[in-house]
Amino acid sequence: MIATLLRFLRGYRVCRRMLAETDSVLRQDFRHLSECLVEREPFLLERATGKRVLHFGFLDSIFLERKIQDGSLLHTQLAGVSASLYGVDIDQPLLDRYRSLTGDHCNITWNLAEGDIPEQLQSGFDLILFPEVLEHVSNPGLVLERLAELCRLNCAQLCLTVPNAYDMYAFMAAMHGFEVIHPDHCYTFTPHTLTQLLSRSGLRLQSLSFYNFGSNLAPGLTKSGMAALCEAVEI
Repeated sequence: MIATLLRFLRGYRVCRRMLAETDSVLRQDFRHLSECLVEREPFLLERATGKRVLHFGFLDSIFLERKIQDGSLLHTQLAGVSASLYGVDIDQPLLDRYRSLTGDHCNITWNLAEGDIPEQLQSGFDLILFPEVLEHVSNPGLVLERLAELCRLNCAQLCLTVPNAYDMYAFMAAMHGFEVIHPDHCYTFTPHTLTQLLSRSGLRLQSLSFYNFGSNLAPGLTKSGMAALCEAVEI
């Protein structure tokens, strides 16, 4: 353990020297985000309060039944604060199970990357939530373009959350040769790559924050993910 820590400290010093010598065009400064720290669920609930909300990926594929029982399912919490709530997911069997458990039928199965936008999603929403979904898709640029289209149709704001590539706990696991990651994830994101992807997909970033569960260490470190608020660029 001590040897691992010493290797880390030596590597940190080497990286500081390397950073000083790196061309400025390759350095993306996100130190200001160290002060932009939110708690994920309170942040989402505050954004949704009093709004007509369209919630993508609202079924928790692993813990659905447990979270329904203990009231911790995000969709259930959103229902308590939003003016109206509509869910979208791609898992029809799981949606059938959710409906049988809750009696809630304000939802639909639809894959953003496939087919026309359903008529019931083309108007009537103020906020589109896309939390912890982008990292699961095969074609994030296309998905974000479709979300931008939905924002334009509804005159809505987009709020999304994604994993942070610089999460210290994932980094420490990697030092031991392991990835701590959901088996269905295809991506993690950095402030720069997320901002670039949003811009290329017709979305303008309004705010970007790290989220976690209480730690306030250096930029990126221990932050579980990022929360972005966006608006669609008119075309």
